[in-house]
Amino acid sequence: MIEVFHLKENQARPITSQTLVEVGDTLLIAGKEETIPFIRTKKDVRLHILLISPIGTIIDSTQVCLDDTGLRRIYAFPITPELFSGSYILQINGDIRRCDKINIKTTKQLLYRWILSYGISFTNPNNFPLNNFMLDVMIPPNISPIQQVTNVVCNYQPSGLVGDQEGNRWLRFYFHQINPNEEVTLAYRAFIITRLVAYDITRIKEQKESFEHLYQNTYKEYTKSESFIESTNESIVNIARKFKSYSPLGKVFNFLKFIKNNIDYIPLDGDYGSVFAIENRYGDCTEFASLFVSLCRAANIPARMTSCIINNGLEGWQYHSQAEFFINGIWLSIDPTLLYDVKYLHRDPSCIILQRGNSFGDSAIREIRYRFDDMNNREIILRSHKEAVYIKNRIIGKISETSIKELKEAKGTLFENISWKFSLPSLDLEEQANEIKIKVITPETAPIHKPFSVPVHLFNKNDEKIIGTLRISFVRGGIFTSHLHPMELNANSHETKMIEIPATNFLGKTLIDFIFQDENGLKLGYDQKRIHFQ
Repeated sequence: MIEVFHLKENQARPITSQTLVEVGDTLLIAGKEETIPFIRTKKDVRLHILLISPIGTIIDSTQVCLDDTGLRRIYAFPITPELFSGSYILQINGDIRRCDKINIKTTKQLLYRWILSYGISFTNPNNFPLNNFMLDVMIPPNISPIQQVTNVVCNYQPSGLVGDQEGNRWLRFYFHQINPNEEVTLAYRAFIITRLVAYDITRIKEQKESFEHLYQNTYKEYTKSESFIESTNESIVNIARKFKSYSPLGKVFNFLKFIKNNIDYIPLDGDYGSVFAIENRYGDCTEFASLFVSLCRAANIPARMTSCIINNGLEGWQYHSQAEFFINGIWLSIDPTLLYDVKYLHRDPSCIILQRGNSFGDSAIREIRYRFDDMNNREIILRSHKEAVYIKNRIIGKISETSIKELKEAKGTLFENISWKFSLPSLDLEEQANEIKIKVITPETAPIHKPFSVPVHLFNKNDEKIIGTLRISFVRGGIFTSHLHPMELNANSHETKMIEIPATNFLGKTLIDFIFQDENGLKLGYDQKRIHFQ
């Protein structure tokens, strides 16, 4: 027999379901000859040891042999700060089989809850009033499942919520008149959830189909060359052509590897884009992201930039560029700068996406947009401010006492004296133009490690066909997206699809989300089932 131990400060204790393993500790598997009576000199016992993360990715895979040498340390795994907190599975296959749940705690979370404070102060420096002043202020988009804005509070009542085709949103404010030398401070607080999402790449890695026939406008718009994203540049086209025979996802991973191995990270004072990066072989996050997007577009994979804020731990919150690429009917977020391990497809949730798309040049994608009468002959002084704080306690429904305390402690040059008068649930932050009803029939129990199929009923009661993706997600702490099903639903239709639930490593009762979403991550339909995996 073999045992699993928790090694802490040179003391080993057997692992139980209540054991909490922290940074600096070690997972240890050990055995002793007399406790393994079937070991013989002529036959070694072969073991395959897997450590599986809370989102289903294999973070360690080791092949070992047991022999008759007495007390033996078979396997040791140190707990490092790079691991995410959550329930891990330690699985042993081979001549001996065993499966243990390991609770690991680090500073990195699968799910974060933030309060983003964003403010604008603007002044009329003229000696005459500015009439019909209209101001659009960005709020972060909802991107299922990685980011959700649950509530917004504001010190002025907005006149509405406006958006664009990429899912960007702005709160619109209207002022009849701004008097000479008048200063107005406008601010909002957005309550945001961000999640770690990893995708099961084994199911889409060899997939050759691009679904271009379903998403013709997306392929047309996001495979073209534009400012800072020069996908027709000869050098960029030549690099993309090297991976012509690869699947779409295979190309993506090779583009990430190319950037990691060939472009040096050097902070720049300004944005220069993909051609600068490929000619000089260095750049910062803007060049990393724009080069990745350019390579994808050169390979006929739709891709676009995203603007974020990220906390680097030393200098606080800073602006950061990331990217998205389009595959299997949805946009997948990725960080070409900070994705060190390109074996897995995921994005760290410790940052907030502010806007999606190319904000360079004359693009309409701006954090702040404004207009007023006779703009050509007037001036305005405008400043923006931002803060973000991490909420340690979970919020359900309304702000908890702890959160109120944290809000008071989050003082800034702009926000400490703001009176938050308006809550904005009336501005439907999850507005759904085309709702799809989903009904799923699942068993109460299912075997671990084995796939099975379930009927999914999709009801489209709209008078137009709907194109979207059915996403199957296991929910445990974070969300692990297992399978994506792009599909077209006819107008006023009821369709039943037999959908395979992939083999899972999750033990015990697990929630499974069935979400039908459009390409920008807006949920159009939803059902959830609880299955006991054993």
